[in-house]
Amino acid sequence: MRSETTAGLSKVEVIKIDSQKLGEAAVEYVPAETEFRIFVNDKVETTLNCAPHRIKSLVVGWLVGEGVIDREDQFVAIDTDLDRHVIKVTISEPAADALAVRALTGPVGKLADPYFARRVGTETELQPEQVAELAQRFKKLFLSLKSNERMCYLAAFAQNGEIHSYGEGFHRINAMYRALGELVQAGVESQGRIALTNFGLTRQMALRLARAGVCMAICAAPPSSSAIEIANDYYLCIVSTAVGGQLTVYSAPWRVI
Repeated sequence: MRSETTAGLSKVEVIKIDSQKLGEAAVEYVPAETEFRIFVNDKVETTLNCAPHRIKSLVVGWLVGEGVIDREDQFVAIDTDLDRHVIKVTISEPAADALAVRALTGPVGKLADPYFARRVGTETELQPEQVAELAQRFKKLFLSLKSNERMCYLAAFAQNGEIHSYGEGFHRINAMYRALGELVQAGVESQGRIALTNFGLTRQMALRLARAGVCMAICAAPPSSSAIEIANDYYLCIVSTAVGGQLTVYSAPWRVI
């Protein structure tokens, strides 16, 4: 079976089998995953596996999730070479130095995850019906997307009942990074925002939301046990809407009153 890549999607030949177990050749578009090498101020090198669309928002969100930038003005420039799969990023010197230290002190090929101060207090609270309404708005957002934009996973950020940004991807973490990047590029700080996802959270994702100062995550699936531990430490309330209209609160329960 052959494939042909265009505009972030790859056209592939597939076999569709109907209820009568009869197979028919067809063509379908799937996300075109590529491994991009990222250089930050020529000091730090890492990789991201992603579709080559909305690269800037993906990289900005990654930097926010790593806790080295908070605002758009700390991000200076991006140069993307799609042919060589290289992304060169320029950020402010203090942000670049912080990332370089984590690269030097971390395991080979990984960034260190040092302790960082909790970025939210206990103020933000929502009524259960407000949580349910946000979850419903998020579901409508997903259904409103064009079919070729509906990759497997969707994330968004909201405040006061309004969804400010969204990001999609065939990796859960990439969807979250894109949504974070779109938020910051729009001039909206991530601190105190509410994350919405159509997936559950892992430790890695909970840690990055905590670094960004997010206070609540409304998810369509349960989180991992390790994600719950991180969430409790950083006052991140994780709520799942996985079973019917029932809400399940896994951490920081005082936020849902």
